[in-house]
Parts: sequence; C-alpha cells; structure tokens
Amino acid sequence: MPEIVNIFAASSQPKTSSTFDTEALKRSFSEQRATDWTIGEAFMALHLSAVSADGRLSEEEHAELFALARRSRVLKSYTQDQLAQVNTIVSKRLGERSEGLVEACESLPHDMRLTVFAHCVDLILADGELHQNEADFLNKITAYLGIDRSDAERIQQVLLIKNRF
Repeated sequence: MPEIVNIFAASSQPKTSSTFDTEALKRSFSEQRATDWTIGEAFMALHLSAVSADGRLSEEEHAELFALARRSRVLKSYTQDQLAQVNTIVSKRLGERSEGLVEACESLPHDMRLTVFAHCVDLILADGELHQNEADFLNKITAYLGIDRSDAERIQQVLLIKNRF
C-alpha cells in the first residue's frame, strides 16, 4: 500500500507552479466585448450572488467562498485588500445596476462559464440546503451564462451527491 501523506503538515504543502496563462485569458477577455467588468469582478459577482441568493450567508458558505478565493486561478493572486476592494466594487454595481448580474455573466469568457456555474452550485449547497430562491438564482444564471440545461442538470446532480455528507 502506498504511503499516506499528511497533507496538513506544514512541510507537505504542495509546491505551486504557475502554468496558467493569465495574460492569454486577459487577451481573450478583452476581445470578447467592451465592458467595465474585469474577469475577477465578474467571477466574484457570481459567487457573491450565489451565497446571497437565500438572503443569508451561512458559515459554511462563507468558508467555501473564502477557500474558493484563495485557490481560484482568477483570484488567488489578489491580496486581502484587493479582494475587499473587488468585493466593494461588485456590491456597488450589483446594487446600482438592475442588469448587473447579466453584465457580469456576459463578461465572463465562454470557457469559464461552466466552471463558474459549478462553483455557484457548490457554494449554494455548502450549507446542505437548496432553497427555492437559490434554485431560481441557478435557473437565472444558467440562462444568463448560456449554459445548456442538460449540462447544468448534470453539474447539479454531481454536486448534490458531493454535498450530501
């Protein structure tokens, strides 16, 4: 049997390599459409909206959102202050713009949309409950992101299983 590594020991932290081409992603993003949403802002807008969909932020959702921000290739290079600034910008835009969520969805590169949707589902299910207003939110962003309904259903089924226990 292979040796089991203690992943929580300080010395066993994996070495991260930056093989993700953020410059290519930025170029792809800027070619898509004229927008005042950055990729990070649009990414965060969807996730903040997901955890807010039921009107309350559970401890589990908060922890999952924080963990996602620390590990996502889009946000992990941001400092704590930069994350707070993006959060403020996103909150203001979503509060002031009636179509803010639509703008954020349309601003995401097409190849990120399914992943962002999956993160939203996972965040919503983090507290072990799916309320009607959360389901309504997922249905809205499915349309806004242009995600095929069968793809959305498969993602939801897998994440329901993942978050069951």
